[in-house]
Amino acid sequence: MSGGLVAAAFAIKYPLVGLPNVEPLTLAFFSVGYAYGPLWGLFVGMAGEFLYATINPFGPPIVPVWVAQIVGMGVAGMAGGWLGTWHTRANWSSRWSLGVIVATGALVTLFFDILTNVAIAFAIGPFWPVLIAGAPFAGIHVASNALLFLLIFPILRRWFLRPAVVIDPPES
Repeated sequence: MSGGLVAAAFAIKYPLVGLPNVEPLTLAFFSVGYAYGPLWGLFVGMAGEFLYATINPFGPPIVPVWVAQIVGMGVAGMAGGWLGTWHTRANWSSRWSLGVIVATGALVTLFFDILTNVAIAFAIGPFWPVLIAGAPFAGIHVASNALLFLLIFPILRRWFLRPAVVIDPPES
């Protein structure tokens, strides 16, 4: 399922490449973490972004940005895993649960954008003008991902995602 979600996200992302900062990858990596736990989400998020950033249609980014992208998407996958494990322990209503998921999706996207924009600003400078110039694109990214999480995550969860189950080790 992990590979299928990532492959679908790649297949959807490539036609959207002309739309700046509209991408389903964050949702895919988050969903993998939600279904399989934080460590698997971290791994798939980092490996998937490594592949996407390396074979990006516009060419690979400069190394600091590439590393920031990989870390940022790993965090998205890990956040999905944490939320998936909390869902197994909490009895949340659907509306509350969806609100938390959308807010988390927006927050991990914001984290990704801050991380990558800071990496760009440090790498090419001048720092503040570059960071400020990236803010509108970050806004588009956060808003579009919040919308993707709101509209698509409930479908994914209903069809084939289940919250991650964390098995505690036996007491000694």
